[in-house]
Amino acid sequence: MKISTKVECGIMALIDIAVNSRRGDVVKVTAISKRNNISAKYLEQILPLLKHSNIVNSVKGASGGYILSRRASEIRLSDIMNALDSTILKPSEFSDKLDASAKTTIEQCVWTPVTDYLQEFLEKVTLEDLADHYNNISSSGSELMYYI
Repeated sequence: MKISTKVECGIMALIDIAVNSRRGDVVKVTAISKRNNISAKYLEQILPLLKHSNIVNSVKGASGGYILSRRASEIRLSDIMNALDSTILKPSEFSDKLDASAKTTIEQCVWTPVTDYLQEFLEKVTLEDLADHYNNISSSGSELMYYI
């Protein structure tokens, strides 16, 4: 499966916002950019899509930035994917040159079950799951460091 950079960076930005806004803090685009090595200009193209889909809210002003529009446990990975690239779970289009029976077989036996499974998976995973996993990896990595 090929996921666009926009989707990947959008998910990373949302994890960053979820992790860094747990105490109600507003997260600045520049901070997300620095922590995740993503261009701030690119984030400024992605975050409005997430705002339009009611995943984040923007806060204006000198201390402005982004916060989640609802709890991370209420934001599903499917919401994020659909906000950033609605074509990921779109039905496959086959060439008109293929045999109709072959197209139907491939669609019914391969693409429909794969799409259904992926949709079901994306509905189960929440932004909170991703943020918790990120925190576990981050904290366990620092615990394993030994200095002599």
